[in-house]
Amino acid sequence: MKELMKRLSVASGISGFEGEVRDIIRSELEGHVDEIEEDSLGNIIAVKRGSGPSIMLAAHMDEIGLMVRHIDKKG
Repeated sequence: MKELMKRLSVASGISGFEGEVRDIIRSELEGHVDEIEEDSLGNIIAVKRGSGPSIMLAAHMDEIGLMVRHIDKKG
């Protein structure tokens, strides 16, 4: 889990350019779910079939992308 968190933290995931994060998540899901789809917006939809109650896990893949242009005396 620690290695996965490190990989996700280092991967570029600026809004609109989440490809690196998407690839990591997709590779982690493979072998654990019955079906993986990607929609036209780049969302990953994974399905694990079973007889228990249905659940949905939703999370975002993007991060805020800012560029520092100036640092003043206060930081």
